[in-house]
Amino acid sequence: MKQISFILGTVFIGGVLALSAAAPALAQNYPSKPIKIIVPYPAGGSTDQIARLISVPMSKSMGQPVVVENISGGNTMIGASTAARAAPDGYTLMVNSLAYSVNLLVTKSPSYKAEDFIPVAGLMSNPYVLSVNQTVPATSLKELIDYAKREPSKVNAASLGVGGVTHLLNERFAAMVGVPLTSVQYRGAAPALVDLMSGQVQFFIDNVVTSIPHIRADKLRPLAVSSTERSPLMPNVPTFRELGYPRMTQDAWFGLFAPKGTPQGIVERLNAEAQKALAAPEVQAVLIRDGMKTPTYSPVQFSEFIKQDAASWRETVKSLNIQLD
Repeated sequence: MKQISFILGTVFIGGVLALSAAAPALAQNYPSKPIKIIVPYPAGGSTDQIARLISVPMSKSMGQPVVVENISGGNTMIGASTAARAAPDGYTLMVNSLAYSVNLLVTKSPSYKAEDFIPVAGLMSNPYVLSVNQTVPATSLKELIDYAKREPSKVNAASLGVGGVTHLLNERFAAMVGVPLTSVQYRGAAPALVDLMSGQVQFFIDNVVTSIPHIRADKLRPLAVSSTERSPLMPNVPTFRELGYPRMTQDAWFGLFAPKGTPQGIVERLNAEAQKALAAPEVQAVLIRDGMKTPTYSPVQFSEFIKQDAASWRETVKSLNIQLD
């Protein structure tokens, strides 16, 4: 019996050592085939644009195609849970926004957990901008609030899913100004902006990346930005903080994630490749154009940032009493 136990123990230890040795080998040979980045939003939104922006230089640098796949629906839950179930080999990744954290706070039974992912790299951050269409009789945030108080049934706001970030921002704003607002739900920023410009909804607190082209074309009128300081893209537009609403200060962030269990060597390689992609001249030109900031987080630093950001949203979710099934 002792001999059998010794043999079994030797086999077990040998198996563990073999697996340990396989991880560095996998990382050394990585990548040997195309890489897929899942975006849990429809094509055309800010998260999709950012994923496609970095995919090109990453593909050139890594010597393999980096393909973006949009899997939208369920407040990003469908795409995120698909990425969470993927093999942890570095060939299926996810680019997500701060909805990654918010969904875990507002959903009673989320289809993924924070522990299902390894935060690989923070990619970009930028503010939200509250814009109205040109038919709304308001050239300032105060005028919009006054109009909403006079005609509450005529002021509807676009948002990207019940319990999503834009919905929470709408509800937070409505609570601050004391006006009940109706949030009209859309599956992505692109259709929401179409309806905003056509007058189907009156305002949208949207990411600057997707709204700025329409602002530059004078199809939308920006009234306030959510950054701590004025955006260099819109220096004449005040911040919410300046206007007396500091709790509306909030940056959108975007990051790269891998399924849990992905070898550390691959995670570190992907972090380095993401940083290299962000530094590419063609990417920098877009970042400057869109007023984006690029954090240089290590995987550990990005993970800590996400925890702190989630803690700041937890209070808002609790105060608004939003809970989804």
